[in-house]
Amino acid sequence: MTQEPVPLGGAPLGVEAYADFVAKEYLGDFVRAGGGAVRVVVVGSDEVARRWHARLADAARAEGYLLATVDAADTRVHMIDQLWFAVARHVEWRAVAVRAVAREYDVLGLPAADDEVTVAEVAARHGVDARELARSVRRRLEIAVLQDGSLTREFRLALLRLCQGELGTGEVSPAERAAVTGWLTGERVALRDLRSASLYARVGRHNARGLLVSLAGWLNRDGGPGLVLDLDLARLSVARRPPVEERVGVYYSKAAVLDAYEVLRQLIDATDVLRGAFVAVALPPELVTEEGRGLPAYGALHLRVVDEVRDRRRTNPYAALIRLETRLEAVR
Repeated sequence: MTQEPVPLGGAPLGVEAYADFVAKEYLGDFVRAGGGAVRVVVVGSDEVARRWHARLADAARAEGYLLATVDAADTRVHMIDQLWFAVARHVEWRAVAVRAVAREYDVLGLPAADDEVTVAEVAARHGVDARELARSVRRRLEIAVLQDGSLTREFRLALLRLCQGELGTGEVSPAERAAVTGWLTGERVALRDLRSASLYARVGRHNARGLLVSLAGWLNRDGGPGLVLDLDLARLSVARRPPVEERVGVYYSKAAVLDAYEVLRQLIDATDVLRGAFVAVALPPELVTEEGRGLPAYGALHLRVVDEVRDRRRTNPYAALIRLETRLEAVR
């Protein structure tokens, strides 16, 4: 009985096997404990990609993570601010603020009932003076949010105003709360509406990555495990745009493709400060090998993810680049 030859570089991983590995080793352990990881996943076909995205989503939800799915066909991923906005729109910002406020009531020994976190409601529930409680919980929020040096200044200021808006003291109006939420999610907001929150500039390339890192870290600290970002970059492989009447979504020039790789390179380099985040970047096989639009076109990223030495019979599931159900001789 003759054995089939082993594909160059070892046998590829199956979708189910790798999804189970991610759920156990990353989501269930490393990331939950405050770690951060960025993994490039090469999917062998559209059907493999669909199964991978579905299994990752199931694993993220089962472990209690915030799941943000971003497709390069819908979002201009070569711009880090647009990537941030796409992630931020998956966040229930009011729920984040409510959890933060409720935790500070717990610290004060005055737990709030479910979603009843205004000062008046908590004061009535425990029979305490509302004015004293307002001062105490406001001070606790300032300590918890403003003194957290792992968060960027703008994230701290925005989060604090959202939390203060849940206290019901009139300090933050509904209009200001909506403006801060709009600023986070990329809506058009007049800067004059943000002055009371001390936010004087829009989200851009200079601060979006810091906001993304801060969000993941806060979610990891705020009673939850963190963030799972499922990023699909298959659209980057489309070199020629279809006729105008057939175009759907975003298409990328060669320069935009390189900018997208730069965004990914920055995320990989940020893993030392990335807490509570697992980023899975799905690529078709041609983007691993193609010289024009693939990883070899951007050496700074290529050198960070492609393994120069591989076992011929075993696949390393901890590697930065994982091949799912694709013949490895096609992905050198």
